[in-house]
Amino acid sequence: MNFRAFSVFQYAMLVFAVLLVLLHLLPDSIRSVLEYHRSQPEQIWRAFTGHLLHSNHWHLMMNLGALLLMLMLHQLHYQLKSFVLLLLLGCLGISLLLYLFSPQIQIYVGLSGWLHCFITVGALLDIRHKIQSGWLILLGVIAKVAYEQWQGPDMDLAALIDANVAIDAHLYGVICGLLLGLLYLVSTTPAKSQVQQ
Repeated sequence: MNFRAFSVFQYAMLVFAVLLVLLHLLPDSIRSVLEYHRSQPEQIWRAFTGHLLHSNHWHLMMNLGALLLMLMLHQLHYQLKSFVLLLLLGCLGISLLLYLFSPQIQIYVGLSGWLHCFITVGALLDIRHKIQSGWLILLGVIAKVAYEQWQGPDMDLAALIDANVAIDAHLYGVICGLLLGLLYLVSTTPAKSQVQQ
């Protein structure tokens, strides 16, 4: 592996992955101050930091694997600034929707809601650039969250990650992804894309 060939964005993604691991290793006393907690909406940082924590190492590894896969699919659509903006707005949007529409979720940790946002935006950008797999990805993620809403959370997965699967966060991630992706598409022209033809 030639690290000198890495772009600034790829180095930043490596730092982001390391940050997720370091946050996972924090003692519970510190983690409890960072997790999304419905009863403390005045502590605004929790609306962002809760998405960066994970319930156990399996939860973390699955989300890191999903992040890597999505970066392989869509990294050419992003620069560091646009990725950070999507991360911030997506996490805050999901937390707001959790607070407004999912009162049963008292505590939330995990990146999976935002990952649904990230892949939805990536699929829309694929579609914008006439990459046909964008439609398959978009329909696939919508079908997944619709199935989760109909069928309920996967109990085997819940046992593996030692936490309830917050399927509402996945739904809100797709909603935020559609809104943010469409907002991005109407505010830019195809010529400004980072995709290399």
